[in-house]
Amino acid sequence: MYRLLDCITQEHHYGLVAVAALICIVGSALSAHMSTRLTQWTGKRRLVQLPLAGLVTGATIWSTHFIAMLAYEPGYDHAYEPVLTGVSLLVGVLGSLAANAGLAFARGAVGPILAGAVFGLTVSAMHYVGMQAYQLPGTIDWRLGTVVVSVLLGIGFGAASYWGIATQRSGLRGRILPALLMCVAICLMHFTGMSAIEIRLDSAVEVPPKAMSEAAMAMLIFGVTGIILLIAVASASIEVNMEDETRNQLQLAAMHDPLTGLRNRMWLTRRLEALKLRLNENEVARVAIMTIDLDLFKEVNDVYGHAVGDTVLMQVSQRLTRQLSEGEYLTRIGGDEFVAIKEGFRRIEEVLSFAERMHAEIIEPIDLEEVSLRVGASIGIATTLEDGRDPEGLLYKSDVAMYRAKSEPDTPICTFNAEMDRSSREKTQMVHDLRLALQGDEFELVYQLQNALETLAPVGFEVLLRWNHPVRGRISPDEFIPVAEETGLIRDIGRWVLREACREAANWSRPFSVAVNVAPQQLVQPSFIEDVMDILMETGVSAERLELEITEASIIDDQAHTLKVMHKLKALGIRIAMDDFGTGYSSLATLQAFPFDKIKIDRSFVQDVHKDAQRAAIVRSTLLLGAALDIPVLAEGVEVEDELHFLRGESCASVQGFYFGQPMTRDDMRLIACEQNEDTETATHVA
Repeated sequence: MYRLLDCITQEHHYGLVAVAALICIVGSALSAHMSTRLTQWTGKRRLVQLPLAGLVTGATIWSTHFIAMLAYEPGYDHAYEPVLTGVSLLVGVLGSLAANAGLAFARGAVGPILAGAVFGLTVSAMHYVGMQAYQLPGTIDWRLGTVVVSVLLGIGFGAASYWGIATQRSGLRGRILPALLMCVAICLMHFTGMSAIEIRLDSAVEVPPKAMSEAAMAMLIFGVTGIILLIAVASASIEVNMEDETRNQLQLAAMHDPLTGLRNRMWLTRRLEALKLRLNENEVARVAIMTIDLDLFKEVNDVYGHAVGDTVLMQVSQRLTRQLSEGEYLTRIGGDEFVAIKEGFRRIEEVLSFAERMHAEIIEPIDLEEVSLRVGASIGIATTLEDGRDPEGLLYKSDVAMYRAKSEPDTPICTFNAEMDRSSREKTQMVHDLRLALQGDEFELVYQLQNALETLAPVGFEVLLRWNHPVRGRISPDEFIPVAEETGLIRDIGRWVLREACREAANWSRPFSVAVNVAPQQLVQPSFIEDVMDILMETGVSAERLELEITEASIIDDQAHTLKVMHKLKALGIRIAMDDFGTGYSSLATLQAFPFDKIKIDRSFVQDVHKDAQRAAIVRSTLLLGAALDIPVLAEGVEVEDELHFLRGESCASVQGFYFGQPMTRDDMRLIACEQNEDTETATHVA
């Protein structure tokens, strides 16, 4: 220890020692930074970084050594052998390359430590090769113990440095500590190694004439060091700038919609957070939020394709953007839905004017190459004037108002009010209750007779769903079925209805058919066919007794998929009926294309058919169409004798309705379905 201190304090020029330390610190910091990147990057970036990091690290070791040698003042002439000097630089670079390769591709906790040990050995090898280039009038004797200690110090601190790089601890200490340990490894190894020498002067030994002088050596060292460090600094600067640019580009991409270039939902979330702080700090600040949803956009996609739909969205976005003034912002939050924000207004009329400008731009014709299109818009508005000062709450309320506008075609722009909030909360509560209804066994099936018109004998039952709410009592299907369809709950409810209907039909002693309504959302389920097969197998009902009723909406939404599903159902032996015929867009082509086993005329055409000539004409046309296509027709909603006589006169195949009784409970239905007397006919008639 005393020898080491004496070597540093008595035999070295302090100024050059400080320069060596500065070079070592700067080089170590750059080396640690570049080595850290090796553990973070992969592929080509890592392969490019590897030799550059090896060059900088090796040059740092070499420069520190030889600048410190320039600081060494033995008191007699000395010089440096050029070949070995160059070899020592090569040793430093190649050894550092090996160490960094070990760090980059290390596996497990031991790998970085071994890589650091290689770095320490590189420092030692470079030092002692460099000392062989040191020429003086005499010989150098080495203290072996001190040499070993110097090598161990280099290995130990080098391993610690590389372990710190690999662990990548956060914070300032995590970045500084590996560089500091690397610097200590280089400096401590060097000065410990220098303290191991003992020079024996010999006048017979001369410094070779081709050896480099200290002046030449200084120029070489500072030239090489300057160039390499300049390369390293430039590389680090370019890397940082590229990372900043990439980060900014990613930030821009993350905050903007790639199709329209508008700000997106993430930007909106952050804006709402900023607005919340502003509204809390400034009590007079005002904000309005508008939710905008395009009308008829789905039809554009269905008829003209998604490419045209994208073009429509881009044109609408450009139009709306041109309308924005100071304090007005527009975002696209998904699909054909937008959110606009207006700040700094005084009166609600200013907000309404903004909404009307937006609406006017949207409804203008959109001229494309081969077609001119029109879309509408439903706009909901909520403001801090009357609807609270929570931006998230305003967004929710504007969404509620938008849905009200969508349900009222004559009112495309709606401002939020308490009644809307009540309706929205009731709907939310109903969704929650529907989820619990399946678990709580609150649903019930009732059964409506289907009768052959010629004999009035029962031929089957249509199952109808009823909901017995524990608090509200029985809720009409007209009230909860649309909510179930909108939320997708109809899939689970429909599966339950089908299973219960088949389970009940399996217990009937008479082979009546059982008709079950299928919602459009069920047909698009990938597992629908499998679910039907499982239920048939589970309950043991013959497929020929099951009749699935499909509405026209199911066909219109996705004809190709519906046709595929229907053919698979028919292959199982299941019969398929078109429900509510005449209320939608059905045509002769539809009936020809789809394999229906029955057509059900909607009750709205059957009611008073004997008194209304127009309804009579529609019913006759449907019956003629069914006869031409050899598809039996069932008339729904028969309530009086005159309607029955009219249908019988027009050769309708079967009927159902209140004329034969109200939908029956399970127990009443069983009196018919499980009756052993085959002649039960008009006994079911309820006058």
